[in-house]
Amino acid sequence: MDNFAYCDHLFDSSTDGYIQLMQINEKKIKVYNTKYKALRTVIEEVEGEKDIYISSNTYYKPKRSTSYIRQFRALYIDLDLKKYGKSEAVYIIYDLVNKNKIPTPSMIVDSGRGIHLYWRIKNAPYGAIHTWQELEDYLYNQLKVLGADIQATDSVRVLRLPNTVNSRINEECKVLIINDDIEYSMYDLREEFLNYSSKKAYQLEFEQTKINKQKKQSVISRLFNSYTLHLARVGDIETLCKLRSYNVKGYRNFILHCYAYWKGIYTRDVEELEKEVIEFNNSFRNPLRSSEVNAILRCIPKAISKFVEYEQGLRNGETKRVTKGMSDKGGYWYKNQTLIERLDITLDEQKHMKTIISQEEKYRRNNDKRKASRRNEEGLTQKQLEIKQLMEQVKKLKEQGLNNSEIARALDINRTKVIRLLK
Repeated sequence: MDNFAYCDHLFDSSTDGYIQLMQINEKKIKVYNTKYKALRTVIEEVEGEKDIYISSNTYYKPKRSTSYIRQFRALYIDLDLKKYGKSEAVYIIYDLVNKNKIPTPSMIVDSGRGIHLYWRIKNAPYGAIHTWQELEDYLYNQLKVLGADIQATDSVRVLRLPNTVNSRINEECKVLIINDDIEYSMYDLREEFLNYSSKKAYQLEFEQTKINKQKKQSVISRLFNSYTLHLARVGDIETLCKLRSYNVKGYRNFILHCYAYWKGIYTRDVEELEKEVIEFNNSFRNPLRSSEVNAILRCIPKAISKFVEYEQGLRNGETKRVTKGMSDKGGYWYKNQTLIERLDITLDEQKHMKTIISQEEKYRRNNDKRKASRRNEEGLTQKQLEIKQLMEQVKKLKEQGLNNSEIARALDINRTKVIRLLK
């Protein structure tokens, strides 16, 4: 059966985490969260049903969210074939393979109104999300001429399950091609198709033009990979709101704008992104009105498309600069100093940030690293140094007359550890 062959292709005994299936109809959404061992039972239950979707990647919690990704198991593209027939589209796909524009799909599924392409990959953890997204965007960019759907390029996408019915045209979804001998490493694909081996890192160039004695000067700043940057900045903006106890009146619009854009790099489904942004807005002590949130969200899909276009241009060898007017060139790019000034981020707040830091905070961190390095000149590892320092604290308290239980409470460790350190 196609549905079993499909699942056996994507999932096996190495599968860890929850696989999600969904049945969507006009009245309600029915969700199945299952582990690999129970997957066949669920597949049998939904066989022949209408509008059943399944996730290709797994989650460590029974919730379909980017932050809960446990394993990446496939890359995929959803082709909505409006200009081409299915046979013609498959021919063009393999022509792109022969031209080394894309890797050979390991599976192709007829979804009823289009086709789904899959590239099975060796399972990778959440930490590989930026590599997964870069490859996904590369495939989208190569296949958009065939009608690739950018909203189906996020890591939590669910696609139609074979041997179930597409109710829009009342046709059964089926596997067209499957090759269980194909399995890719994302890192091999990255080197082959994203030119990682020829470039140490992708560089974004911020150009700030100044008029000085009728001469233009360019200030260039190097940043790390833009995908990892956007992901880290989502965390920074969340941290900032927590530090301020979500009392961010006066900054709400800009915070939500940044959050929606940075989050949208990984959440491509407009409805899912809207839910996440609304939830974040509702965490504010004084949330923005719905009309204000919607105004922010309307700008995001176009900005994400431009971001992908810009990034793929870099990977195709185009020379590009990120300018102040990037809203009409490749998304929204803000320098650290701009973010710090617009959000009035203090030095104390910057200590909790990963990327939004000033030169002063950068120097402080570098000095701390140098101090830590000097502390380790005794030849101890960081763990050994921590144990030594703890042992000294325990002995000092013992000399002050405290018993083992009192020492344990004072240092917030268990009594057994105190006894072990005193031996």
